[in-house]
Amino acid sequence: MAQSMNPSLWSEFELQNRSLAAPVRAALAALCGESWQHARFLNMLSLLEHIGSRKIMACRAMTEPDHDILKHLAEETRHAHFFKRAAEKLARRPLDYSHPNTMACAWARSYMGRLDAEIARELVSAASVLPYLYMSLIVELRAIWTYHLYQTVLTEQNAGFTLKSVLAEEELHLSAMVARLTDMDARVAARIALFSQVEEARFRCLWSQVQQESVNHRLAAE
Repeated sequence: MAQSMNPSLWSEFELQNRSLAAPVRAALAALCGESWQHARFLNMLSLLEHIGSRKIMACRAMTEPDHDILKHLAEETRHAHFFKRAAEKLARRPLDYSHPNTMACAWARSYMGRLDAEIARELVSAASVLPYLYMSLIVELRAIWTYHLYQTVLTEQNAGFTLKSVLAEEELHLSAMVARLTDMDARVAARIALFSQVEEARFRCLWSQVQQESVNHRLAAE
């Protein structure tokens, strides 16, 4: 379970996002009942993982990547492929990352881009690996939080696929990020709190668009 990664960090994140849990879970349940919208949502998750892998490739720490960074890059790419394959299986055709095929695609790109920019701006004079570590940690927290809710819905609806392997890798990676940051940065607790607030605001914007597109699709079908 996610709580085993870091009980204090996970409890704080869950508490901070308590008001989001029920509406996000309800929206996920609704999406799972509509094959095309579900495919578009899965493609959005693929896009987010793909952007994550590209940001790792572009980060300053990649000038001399260690084993952990290369492993993370491989995992992000594999997760992007996992969600893309699931999306195309539902859609029964190839999907690119354009708006018609990808839910909230512009907002997904904005979520990752603005979050990355704000973290980098805060850490502009820090060690080269710190922006990568903090960006990874904050995005992993959101991914694990969302994927746990999503897995519950997939199980309830007998959706035919599982996120368990993805979750296991995300949780292991988050634990590694927390350990490295605790050793490297004396301000780790304050920075995680700050970046979590920034991320929550960005996520709320993204999720609002996900919900809006889902509602618009249902209204158009009536």
